[in-house]
Amino acid sequence: MQKIIYIYRIAVKLFSFAFFGLCSLGLALGLFPIMHVLAGFSEKKFKAIARRFNHWYFKVFVNVMKTIRCISVNVENKEQLSNIKSKVVIANHPSLLDVVILFSLIPNADCIVKGSLIENKFISLIVRNLYIPNTIPFDEQMERARQSMEEGNNLIIFPEGTRSRPGQPWEFKKGAARFALYSENDVVPIFFGGNEKIGLRKCDKLLQYHPTERYQYNLKVLPQISVAPYKGVPMTKSAIKLTEKMKMALEQELSNV
Repeated sequence: MQKIIYIYRIAVKLFSFAFFGLCSLGLALGLFPIMHVLAGFSEKKFKAIARRFNHWYFKVFVNVMKTIRCISVNVENKEQLSNIKSKVVIANHPSLLDVVILFSLIPNADCIVKGSLIENKFISLIVRNLYIPNTIPFDEQMERARQSMEEGNNLIIFPEGTRSRPGQPWEFKKGAARFALYSENDVVPIFFGGNEKIGLRKCDKLLQYHPTERYQYNLKVLPQISVAPYKGVPMTKSAIKLTEKMKMALEQELSNV
């Protein structure tokens, strides 16, 4: 029986990947042109419409995965995300689905994305049209992020820059802190807990899954971190201090698990 359950879980995982890829491609090819027309060919209005739709799409996708028992999602302090505006949202990054879950929770989300995703034929149009690739000059990334947050969007960024390696300590880069300091927007840390995401972690194989249970995502929205204390402090020094504070907030939550 356990083997049958494991095979089922692999099957629903593959179905979820295929569902996401094909729906993303259909969204970009079929609905983006309509959204451009509805926005009067205004780039700013188009992005606002597309981001709202993307939030709905990610919510549907997460609910599909919950229905077929691929994942479970529980969020502590979820109400704090309902009206956030112009914030830098950071999180630890244990699995492939982290960004999907964050987009399903945050309606007006922008994101710093890996430039290599532009080469992914299923999601390249979405990435190119809506988000900020990390392959452009960093000064340009910061300015585009600042403008986006000025419009009320929230910037999602993983300070590690990539998925965590199982069993290894987190290594936070200073980029997330620099985005917050440059834009003068506070930080909202979100902790990802739950069971081991075997099959979704860095370097895991596609045909892997947790051996005994579905993926459990237990999130906790932590208190905001203000950037006000760093005003007037040189960027190099303040970015180090703010990065340490962000890491400490998430590591403290990890120690409580």
